Amino acid sequence: MPDSAKVRAAHLDAPTLQPPPGVAALDLSLAFPAALRPAVAVLTETAAWRPEHRHYSYQVMYWGETLTIPTRLYFDPGILWDDAGRGDTERTIAWCLGTRHHNGYVREACLVRLLAAPQGWVTPFIVHLVGEYVNEIVQRIEAALPDFGPDMRAALAAFGRENPRYLNTIESRTISYRPYPCAGSDSYPGKRVVAHLRELGREGGPP
Repeated sequence: MPDSAKVRAAHLDAPTLQPPPGVAALDLSLAFPAALRPAVAVLTETAAWRPEHRHYSYQVMYWGETLTIPTRLYFDPGILWDDAGRGDTERTIAWCLGTRHHNGYVREACLVRLLAAPQGWVTPFIVHLVGEYVNEIVQRIEAALPDFGPDMRAALAAFGRENPRYLNTIESRTISYRPYPCAGSDSYPGKRVVAHLRELGREGGPP
């Protein structure tokens, strides 16, 4: 069975979680830099991307721009793999949004695609996964770090310097979620990834 089919099957078997009422709706284009927002608006214009759910969100900085990114998204993951009429940018946007899907298998499948050809503007979506509780996802990120090129390393470094409090939160989560409570916190890959991001920031100097 293809990976995408396995992900869809896992999604069908998983319970559908819904955020509580009263959480504001979110413009998905605000999760991306301004230059990409027209493309995001076109990609997500169908109702399939905007089910009747509300979204929590968090804010980070990316090269001086404020991004508002959904904590979780609730949609049929089939739309992530429908590449008809999509170019590389549109596919990458879809995978970024897929990293916010409520199903961990879907998030991992999208991350694999992002890591295969990383671009600087996907940085906020990759880093947030480090602070989540899926150890297999964090291991994939850690394994990919040595192969990132100069542009991606620069984006990661700048992101860490622009968002020190956010990075502290991610680090705290890696400690809370680590699956080895009797071992030192450095034994968890999430802790090591955050340390790597901090080191990149120190190497690059002030933004």
